[in-house]
Amino acid sequence: MPRYSLIVDGAQREIEADADMPLLYALRGDLALKGPKFGCGPAQCGACTVILNGAATRSCVIPLAAIDGADVRTLDGLGTADKPHPVQAAFIGGG
Repeated sequence: MPRYSLIVDGAQREIEADADMPLLYALRGDLALKGPKFGCGPAQCGACTVILNGAATRSCVIPLAAIDGADVRTLDGLGTADKPHPVQAAFIGGG
């Protein structure tokens, strides 16, 4: 089985998976991240959105083989409880 190397939320990660496995499945299953969610399936709802090499990308439709070596940022890696990212702070503060 092929091995893929990604930088996920600032950490180097290795994933062994089929080439056509969607990034979403690797993030949730192999890396146990909870930020990206499975929603609609065909990249319409945005629940699975991650920042891939600086661009918002639907992770449910991008295969691992297409992003070996990529930089992936998920909701899990945006901020911390002590120092939330501005997006997280907006949700916490209600505005």
